Amino acid sequence: MSGEENRELGCIALSEQEIILRLKEKGFRMTAPRKLIVNIVANEEFSCCKEVYFLAHKRDSSIGIATVYRMINVLEEIGAVSKKNIHKTNCNGRCCDMKGGCTVVTDKSKHIILSEADVEEALRYIMKKNGYNDVEEIKAVFANHNV
Repeated sequence: MSGEENRELGCIALSEQEIILRLKEKGFRMTAPRKLIVNIVANEEFSCCKEVYFLAHKRDSSIGIATVYRMINVLEEIGAVSKKNIHKTNCNGRCCDMKGGCTVVTDKSKHIILSEADVEEALRYIMKKNGYNDVEEIKAVFANHNV
């Protein structure tokens, strides 16, 4: 998985139906997790395998990261996506797992570096304040980008 997450994904402009047809031609059964991943690849904006996983997991919490990575490899084989070897910094940031903390840039261009523990503490404080007391573990944070 470590090498895979450093690759950007690019959709090849195939429709959901075209992708499903190609998969069936290759002998793949269209299971619910596969249909979900195909739907995301055909209809959502994403920039890395990890982001496809987070989008899929958001819709179906039973879907595993290994399923997503295997399916992305199959989709690359049939020409539905293209992986390019570039650094993860090109990921659009919607799928932060908080590893390494974060940098906050203020209105005066000051950079404040927060550790992973600092970010988690801040999130827990805010969630508790808003009534979310039953959260045991924060697995990821999604940034909502206004376009």
